[in-house]
Amino acid sequence: MKTIVSLSLLLTSSLCFGQYVPTPYSEEEKNASELVGHGEHRYKVNRHWAKVEREQAPVINSHAMVEGKDGLFYLVTDHPKNAILVFQPDGTFVRALGAGLEGGHGIDVIDIEGEEHLIHVNCSWHFSAEGEASRHGGEVTILKKDGTIVKTLPTPEECGYDRGVKTPFSPCDAAVLPNGNIVVIDGYSSQYVFEYTLEGEIVRQWGGVKKKQEDTINGGHGISIDDSDPENPTIWVSSRSEQKLKQFSLTGEYLSQIKVPGAMVGQPVFHDGKIYAGACWSFDTEKKKRHNESGFVVIIDQKTRQVISCPGGNTPHYHDGELTTHLHQHEEHSFIKHAHDLMVDKQGNIYVMEWNAGCRYPIQLEAVAANTE
Repeated sequence: MKTIVSLSLLLTSSLCFGQYVPTPYSEEEKNASELVGHGEHRYKVNRHWAKVEREQAPVINSHAMVEGKDGLFYLVTDHPKNAILVFQPDGTFVRALGAGLEGGHGIDVIDIEGEEHLIHVNCSWHFSAEGEASRHGGEVTILKKDGTIVKTLPTPEECGYDRGVKTPFSPCDAAVLPNGNIVVIDGYSSQYVFEYTLEGEIVRQWGGVKKKQEDTINGGHGISIDDSDPENPTIWVSSRSEQKLKQFSLTGEYLSQIKVPGAMVGQPVFHDGKIYAGACWSFDTEKKKRHNESGFVVIIDQKTRQVISCPGGNTPHYHDGELTTHLHQHEEHSFIKHAHDLMVDKQGNIYVMEWNAGCRYPIQLEAVAANTE
């Protein structure tokens, strides 16, 4: 039986649900062209990157986006009218695809026999066109870029695995391993990572909640592969409730972590020696309080593992290798409501996808020269 949840309850939930009513930008926001970020990583805010009419391609939440080999951007949404919106790099709308797929939350690309496909991650929460949410079983679907569904992976239970929880399979994100298998993080339920073959078999299960252990995953919202060292690729998972990014081997052994106090971060994105992540909420670590509408972007130097810029957040400071400033930004100062996920293009521009932000399309943060004032 499906569970119906009122919108007022959803807006106070720790899960990533959405605000249905579209909220236009204020005149001040429309005319703003502020610079954000710190040091050599500063950006000009472009709120009008997406050139699309809402009636043509509505969104409730713009959850995540990837760039295909064809140079197009693929945005996953959770509006029942469309599952994935396709854009040109300049924001021109191309088409919608994936009719019938619901619960869109994560997206990735995968090569199958020389043809690039899309991975659609259904987190188990579905929206009606009126904004009513209901919980069903989540699933991971592979489809062609014309919207043709190729296959849907079975749930862990269908593969004979016991997730140890009563809540339905609720995957948040997926990533493709170097061997072509797919790793899926059950981030809204068991916190386990499942590795699937393309045939739909589960190779292994790892992760989960383990109190006071470094390899625990708590709020596994995003999963990525770091292949910057081709000889030693690793898996990274966001443990959002802990305000940490965690590194694992390709078979799930814990390797290391990066602490980002004050930032409830999602999927880590690797680009040009940096790790980027969106903070859906700021968190006051002293008062144990999560701030509403306080999202920002975290940029980490991959070599030093230190935060070097926080577009929309506070200036990061370190002393003896420890972060001495909380990264949280109070809601009245943030131009990002909730940074659910992000994408970085080849030029280093950042695209921020937001949850519970008045049905916004992605915000572009255009990279500027380091000496720009």
